[in-house]
Amino acid sequence: MAGPNEVGEAWRALGQQLAAYRKAAGHTQHSLAPRILTGRSTIANTEVGRQHPDRAFWNRCDEVLDTDGALTAGYDRVVAIEQKYRRARGTAAFTTALTAAGTTPVTDTNGQPAGEADIVMTVADGRGRHVQVSRRALLQAVPGSVVASLSSAEPLPAATRAAQVDPAVVEHFAALRSVLVESDNRVGAATILPTARQQLGHIADYRRAARGSLRDALLSTEARWAEFAGWLSDDLGDRDAGEWWLAQALTMAQEAGDMEFTAYVFARMAQRASDAADQDRVLGLARAAERAGSIREQVRAFAAVQRAHGHTVEGDTGSFRAAIDEAHPLAAATGTDGGGLGAFCTTAYISAQEGEGWLRLGRPGAAVRCFGEALDAWPETYRRERGRYLARTAVAHAAADEPGPAAAAALAALNLANLTRSARIQREVAIAGRQLAAFPTEPAVQQLHAALAASTATS
Repeated sequence: MAGPNEVGEAWRALGQQLAAYRKAAGHTQHSLAPRILTGRSTIANTEVGRQHPDRAFWNRCDEVLDTDGALTAGYDRVVAIEQKYRRARGTAAFTTALTAAGTTPVTDTNGQPAGEADIVMTVADGRGRHVQVSRRALLQAVPGSVVASLSSAEPLPAATRAAQVDPAVVEHFAALRSVLVESDNRVGAATILPTARQQLGHIADYRRAARGSLRDALLSTEARWAEFAGWLSDDLGDRDAGEWWLAQALTMAQEAGDMEFTAYVFARMAQRASDAADQDRVLGLARAAERAGSIREQVRAFAAVQRAHGHTVEGDTGSFRAAIDEAHPLAAATGTDGGGLGAFCTTAYISAQEGEGWLRLGRPGAAVRCFGEALDAWPETYRRERGRYLARTAVAHAAADEPGPAAAAALAALNLANLTRSARIQREVAIAGRQLAAFPTEPAVQQLHAALAASTATS
């Protein structure tokens, strides 16, 4: 069995290979970084084995350095070694957790899932063990330390052909993604992202082997996982990676002819643009989402919200109100459909986004009211997003010169940021903290600044 020393040495050897190819191509770490959409420190840490970027990183290195896929192949070999070690180490903890949750491990000697409920695999003594488990039980069974050990299967051999790809694998990856989305709200992006990246590699293996409509279905699935990886990257503060993953998702969705997801990704791009320096693109991206013609009310509501944000960039209060008024009934019309694309776009979400708009338009009092309405209806299980809107409530209170309520909301948000390790919430709380510097004698503000200092010291 592979051990931690062998795994570490494999990563160091791959890093040295990257350094050799980089130097042969005449690149410094500084000159290579922007070509592969990363920072110089990432390259430096990777070359000495301290950092382990995902497969997409090595693909980009191969393309830029013209290595004929050597680095990606090396990455796959290292991951195979690492997976054997992690699986052997994680099997006992995972099986114990599943047993405690009341699930039944079942082994299929043919290597096939025993039923529709089988969504994960563990490996012990070189043999696969498919575990029959419901989504509820898996969420109960999977603490943060175990999530990273989940995987569906070994990468497919190169000789695999379309006839060997079971169409049921599409539903498998959809179910697993749904579980990880829910788990993300409980344990945070830092725990989930490595698993998401690993699963993307498996999906790509199946997609390369498939043909026809099955390939398109897998490509559409891959697009959804890429968007998820982008969301997780954004929450961890890596906006460059978030942008890259989202661009990948758009390309895949369009190639697969998945116009529903194309509309959604355009709306997500508009959402990101509203928080970045390219706010002039918000309205155009929102309209691109609407032109894609989604039939889902949630996706259309999401696009209308982004159009509303685009109008705030222009200072057009009337058009902002009209777009929000359009989004509310679309979100309310979804009825009992609690899942599916854009399911987060509820009336509470629309209220929160209305608060964001009023804040941009210089109406902090209206923003506080809208954030309050949203938080009153916000599901307790979605604590990370609750933390974000608590932080935005703090910013609105501070803008309205209400230091006490601002500090109280910011402290509640900071607690959730620490629990979920969300860099995004921490940034929002820091903004509120800077706004409240004008109230140095306020006891609640002093408590907030002390908590911020302690959080920074331990991060």
